[in-house]
Amino acid sequence: MPILQGIFDEVIDNALLVFRLAAQQRGMTVRRLKLLEKALVGKLAEEQVTTRQRRRVETFFNLVDKVIERHYRQLQLEFDFLGISTTVAEDMQAGLRIVLGYDAINMPTSDYFKSLSGDVMIMGAPSQDWWRGQSEDLKFRFAAQVRQGLANAETNQQIISRIVGKSGQPGIMETARRNAAALVQTSVQTVANDARRATFKANADVIKGIRQLSTLDGHTSLTCIAYSECEWDLEFKPIGPKNKRKPYNGGTPRHFNCRSVEVPITKTFKELGLNIPEPKATTRASSEGQIDANTSFKDFLNRRGKVYQDEMLGKGRADLWRAGKITLKDLVDGNGRPLTLAELQEQVRRKRR
Repeated sequence: MPILQGIFDEVIDNALLVFRLAAQQRGMTVRRLKLLEKALVGKLAEEQVTTRQRRRVETFFNLVDKVIERHYRQLQLEFDFLGISTTVAEDMQAGLRIVLGYDAINMPTSDYFKSLSGDVMIMGAPSQDWWRGQSEDLKFRFAAQVRQGLANAETNQQIISRIVGKSGQPGIMETARRNAAALVQTSVQTVANDARRATFKANADVIKGIRQLSTLDGHTSLTCIAYSECEWDLEFKPIGPKNKRKPYNGGTPRHFNCRSVEVPITKTFKELGLNIPEPKATTRASSEGQIDANTSFKDFLNRRGKVYQDEMLGKGRADLWRAGKITLKDLVDGNGRPLTLAELQEQVRRKRR
């Protein structure tokens, strides 16, 4: 079951761009939560909540709840799921056309894109439910810390320290930022991976299945190690060697902050009705050849060379990686120069020319 080197490279190039896009989205989220932190501190300073009068405290919490809800609603509005999905699918379409030399590569249906105008499922639950859950969690943590401070007869400044942290001890807002960053990363990856899958399914005349690639580095999760190299047809039924057959279970991402990707399995020449020799399985350097099942992001970056590495990762981080001072986990998390959706769209436009 062939996976062409060129197709692999197109998918990984697309995935790295999406990692950078996720980094930019995380930055926007962190800035939003910094504004929320400032608003919460302002409320605490303004109200001087040092009284134990139940009515005053509950009124204060009601005000704070509205502030938290408003900021988390804004976080959801800052996601352009349709824009991300359309751009990723267009990039994948252009890449497949280039590699296969076949112009009749289809985009997913309009109904598919219409479905993204509403909510998106993230790890089995609607995106808005995840954000609502994080909002409720912050409300609970905030109220708990304030009540604990009041019970200890702490000053307003001491209560504020419980929220923002002090002397190296993180406050509850640090937890909120970590949770939000994980949700952003996973949300962007979910939409991007789903757009690639939809593109593969739209081209069932040349693509017959998908393979998960998760051999990234020593930080790969046990779940993704188990799923590495597993294959499925376009109806997501397991195929390939019996010892690697596992239920699809929704595919990638398989957990929060998952970095695994799926690449398409093209039909053989025989399956396409062509009476010509199949490419040898050991061929790797040629864009016509099949790739090794264990090909990774590291192989891809090494093959692309220094100029590409510097452009994709940023020269400073690329130098650190080449020197062995940081790992691929640091790189593919997209913490180099972030990429905006507009920049990703411009890259797609250049590829399609």
